[in-house]
Amino acid sequence: MAAADFPRGQAIGRRFALVGSVAAIAAAGALLAAGPGTASTGAGSQEVAAVDQPTVRAQEPLDARRPWVGGANGASVPGSAHALPPTTARGDVVPLTTVSMPVRPSTSLTPATAPPQDDDDPSIVARPVPVDPPPAPPAATLPAWAESTHRTAAGLLSTEVGCADDLGAAALDRFFAQRLGPVLGWDYQHVTALGGDRYLWLFQDAFIDHSGTASTLDRSGFVHNAALLQQGRCFRLLHGGTSGAPAPFEPGTGTHSRSTWFWPMGGELHDGRVYVVWVQMVKDAVDPRPPDGLGWHPASTWIAVYDPATLARIDFGPAPDAGVAPIYGSAMASDATHTYLFGNTFEQNLAREGGYWEGPHSATAIYLARVPRGQLLARPEYRTESGWSYDAAQSVPILRRHWVEFPMQPRWIDGQWVAVAAVDGYWSEQFSVDVAIEPWGPWTTVESRRVGPRGDDPTMNTYHAHLLPWRDAAGDLVVSMSNNARDMRRDAWARPDRYRPTVFTARWVAAEAPPAASTTTSPTTSSSTSTTTVAPSTSSTTTSTSTTTTSTSSTTSTSSTTSTSSTTSTSSTSTVPTSAGTGAADEPQR
Repeated sequence: MAAADFPRGQAIGRRFALVGSVAAIAAAGALLAAGPGTASTGAGSQEVAAVDQPTVRAQEPLDARRPWVGGANGASVPGSAHALPPTTARGDVVPLTTVSMPVRPSTSLTPATAPPQDDDDPSIVARPVPVDPPPAPPAATLPAWAESTHRTAAGLLSTEVGCADDLGAAALDRFFAQRLGPVLGWDYQHVTALGGDRYLWLFQDAFIDHSGTASTLDRSGFVHNAALLQQGRCFRLLHGGTSGAPAPFEPGTGTHSRSTWFWPMGGELHDGRVYVVWVQMVKDAVDPRPPDGLGWHPASTWIAVYDPATLARIDFGPAPDAGVAPIYGSAMASDATHTYLFGNTFEQNLAREGGYWEGPHSATAIYLARVPRGQLLARPEYRTESGWSYDAAQSVPILRRHWVEFPMQPRWIDGQWVAVAAVDGYWSEQFSVDVAIEPWGPWTTVESRRVGPRGDDPTMNTYHAHLLPWRDAAGDLVVSMSNNARDMRRDAWARPDRYRPTVFTARWVAAEAPPAASTTTSPTTSSSTSTTTVAPSTSSTTTSTSTTTTSTSSTTSTSSTTSTSSTTSTSSTSTVPTSAGTGAADEPQR
């Protein structure tokens, strides 16, 4: 049934009831056992043997490699949310039921309120995926991409999936609206610049069919993550396993779709290496009831290192701060002197926090850590009330907004900080843009509007707004956003086109420096230019002036971009400038 066949009026109230239809695929993924191995390929696909992944040094002695995990000299801090998760004798992370970081009462002028829910149309929680899909039938003709499928030197299966007309938002939206070679659908895109005109796109749950015969999700294979390698305006798919039995691009320490898997977070290129933060997800024993979210939670944080030329994995190990309350590196960006790790709990099982109505929830808070530029395996220091400290327990949110989550995705572009967010994720359709001079703020909301799904299809919802690392020819921001059906089995199973990202533009607004702080203003209500760094080995403090850059960094842009207007799936823009620190449900700026 076409989108136009659904009464729009019935959809608006119900879409808020959504809850999990989207990323739920992972829970869905909880039903599919992933496993590489030799398998017969679909028609037209090249048969290849499974290739072993590089060795994972999951629990190399931390005092030798990452001596700062958890606490000083590798010791876990009792009661700390940042301690390294316990492991088994062989180094596997024990799936624990963790407790998310508590949310302090909001001190904003505008209290957070819950997006409305429709009792007559409860949100969807379980999202099943195909379990052992039937063998693909013979194809009458070879798929167009079959001849390009091959095994790379890094052991990945590579398939060319086509080229966008250009890198403007409208052209990219048309490109991602279609089936991309073997890929029927996917979500949670994260894009990392690799230098020149190359970019790495990492996705969460993907449905893959190399035979070209599957037209529904239940007839395709499933992986918890996959990659696109972009060069210019052309793309190729990368994943593990074989064409007949796809496996994730990043298996981590081992992926078991019924219990644990790895999802991508932030990433950057530094000194000839690509660093990507991965979060290990654990399936909960009981799925929450609507509208309390999805039946899984983050368990630990890891960092992978890749060769930017081949994308061969060089290293995979626990992050220096391997905790998940928050996940430092849910977004990552660097200025001239530091790499900043923005922290968010990514908690979507709201039953673990008392249920939907017991908000604001932990994922509404944004924390900040930093390391010297590009030193992702270095010990981080954390933003505190008065500046910076190596003591994670002293960290405080730089922002707290909304009810369920504030999945802020910042970048450093043309000498200023810019961030986009899909407000309240699956539970809302609001989109926002914020700008700042410093990564800790004050952050100023310069755009706030509704962004509906592709075609304003009332069966669908939007979530995960991600800012692409370039501006278009008109100077506007290019934003991608995930889409899915709220009831995936009913409305996306037979319509995979509903499970594909959209791309649109947002207006570029220059950040303004905050007014000079009064000498009588408390440090907790102004943006201070001096910071206090507390070293771990001493109780004394030293004061240093932070170095900031306002114009030395240039954007990564592509000459082939063209000016485009936003797609029809977005409503007209309503630009809402706000004064620094007065966005919805902000904490006082520091």
